Amino acid sequence: MPILWAFAFASDARAEEDEAWMRLRPVVGEETAHLVEPGQTIHDVAYLHRLGFEAIQRLNPEVDPWIPPPGTIVRLPTRFVLPAADPEGLVINLPEMRLYDFTGAGPVRVHAVAVGDAEDPTPIREFRIGAKSVDPIWAVPESIRQEKPYLSKQVQPGEDNPLGSRWMTLGTSSYGIHGTNVRWSIGRGSTHGCVRLYEDVMQALFERVERGTPVSLIYEPYKWGTNGKKLFVEVHPDIYDRLPDTLAAALSLPRELGLLKHVDVERVWSAVERADGIPVEVGALP
Repeated sequence: MPILWAFAFASDARAEEDEAWMRLRPVVGEETAHLVEPGQTIHDVAYLHRLGFEAIQRLNPEVDPWIPPPGTIVRLPTRFVLPAADPEGLVINLPEMRLYDFTGAGPVRVHAVAVGDAEDPTPIREFRIGAKSVDPIWAVPESIRQEKPYLSKQVQPGEDNPLGSRWMTLGTSSYGIHGTNVRWSIGRGSTHGCVRLYEDVMQALFERVERGTPVSLIYEPYKWGTNGKKLFVEVHPDIYDRLPDTLAAALSLPRELGLLKHVDVERVWSAVERADGIPVEVGALP
């Protein structure tokens, strides 16, 4: 009897350990770059690769975003740690302004998005996809009409409609995932709380995603992952100023998992200061 109890205890402990280690997500993707051509801006580079503007800008702070010299090599944020959320449905990590689409077979699809600004933040919660519509009519909220009194109460479908050609409601709320008529807004805090994608990306997502699909809106500026025995942290800005002690927040997961002694804290702090959104090697697993 004591042996059976000991075996059960060991199994429970191992299960808890495995669950904890699952919170260290894999590093996926490859580092890529773009050679700037005459007349291109960083906005053009972002659109060509369907990436976020600010993500590219943070990764290349020395490059003039408006007049980058032709021949400049611009690093692209195409390598990342998967978010610490169940790989189901759609996962949107607000600080990194990325949507992870786990709905299909094969590798996860990753898309740049625009999210709410600091005054109108995107909610952090769980939803399911509600009503879907093609060529939506935008019923302009009264708060926006007070800011922009020239707007009518409704904006019909077309090139002047900021919802683009596709809309998916988050639950029964007033928030949604939609396209856009302003492609330079992707990868910025530029909405009143909705989630925006490039128009062609949104059209493809609309076709794949069914009503009832779970959507997780999470807030994870610091993502911890592994590649073999190497330990990585990926840092994004705290866009809604939710973390009073950034270093403590960055180190909370390895501290919780008992891995802090295997982490180079100076490297972590350097990554926090840069917040350039790419995985940085900061230690090795035991």
